[in-house]
Amino acid sequence: MREQFDSFLRYIRDVRNLSENTVSAYSLDLSQFEEFLSRAGVSDLGLVDHRLLRSFLANQQARGYSRTTVARRCATMRSFFHFVSDRGDLADDPAASLSFPVKGRKLPRFLSETEAGALADEAGAVGELGPRDRAIIELLYATGMRVGELCALRTGDIDAGSGLVRVVGKGDRERVVLAGKPALRALAGYLAEVRPRLARSGGYGGEAVFLGSRGRPLDPRQVRRIVDREFASSVGGEAISPHTLRHSFATHLLGRGADLRSVQELLGHKNVATTGIYTHVTMGEVKKAYDSSHPRA
Repeated sequence: MREQFDSFLRYIRDVRNLSENTVSAYSLDLSQFEEFLSRAGVSDLGLVDHRLLRSFLANQQARGYSRTTVARRCATMRSFFHFVSDRGDLADDPAASLSFPVKGRKLPRFLSETEAGALADEAGAVGELGPRDRAIIELLYATGMRVGELCALRTGDIDAGSGLVRVVGKGDRERVVLAGKPALRALAGYLAEVRPRLARSGGYGGEAVFLGSRGRPLDPRQVRRIVDREFASSVGGEAISPHTLRHSFATHLLGRGADLRSVQELLGHKNVATTGIYTHVTMGEVKKAYDSSHPRA
C-alpha cells in the first residue's frame, strides 16, 4: 500500500507537475487515510469500497477537520484511486462517485482601496529594513502575486524599464505580471540601498530579491509577519495576510472595469472559474450601491 501511495505522489509531482505545496497536501491526506485503514485492520487496497471511503470522510469530520479540508481529502481519494485503477492495480474504482460538497463558500477578504492605499503609503516608514518592507507591500499589491512567488523572485526576473516581472507560479508555470510606478520605485530603492548591505552581512551571493536581517532569503512565514505588522501599524484592525493583498489586487481591478480574462492571466489561474469568485465580490458592492441609491430598489 505504501508503495502505491509513493507511486501516486511521484506521478503528481513528476508527470502532472503539481507544486510542492500540493504534493505535500496530498501526502498528508494519504497519511491520514493510511492511519484510518490501519485502525480498521485493512492492509489491502482491494478491500477498500465506497462505504469505507465514506466512513473515512465521516471520521475526518468527526475529528474536527474543516469541511474544506475534508473536501480536499475526498478529492485526494478520487485522484489516488483513479490512478491506481487506471494502471490496473484495482478492478474497480471505489472512489468514482465519492463526493463531499463544501457548503457556503466563503468569499475572500479584501481591503478597500482606501485601506490598501494607506498601507502602501505608510509601509516601511521606520527602521533600517523599512525600504525592504515597503517594496514587499507595494509589489504584492501591484502584481497580485502569491507569497511563495514573491519569495522565489530573482533579481533577473525584474525588468524595471518595462515594469514587467517574471513569476514562477504553481506547477512551475511561468507568467509575466505588471508592476506600477510606485512599486518599481520602492523596489529600486530597496535593491540599491538595502539589499547589497544585507547580502554582504550574510555573505550571500545568490539572486533572491528579498533578504532577511541575516542576509538570507526570506521565507513565506517571515513575509506574512511583515505584512501583518505593517497593516497593524498603518491601518489596524483584524490581521491580514499576503493573500489579502492578492484578493485586493483582483477585486480592485475588476471593480475598475478590468476584464476577467486579463485578471485571470495576471493572477496565474489555470481556470477562469477560479477567478470568477471575484465577480461575486465586486457585484456585491454594486448591489449594495444599487440598494442604497435606487428609488425603487
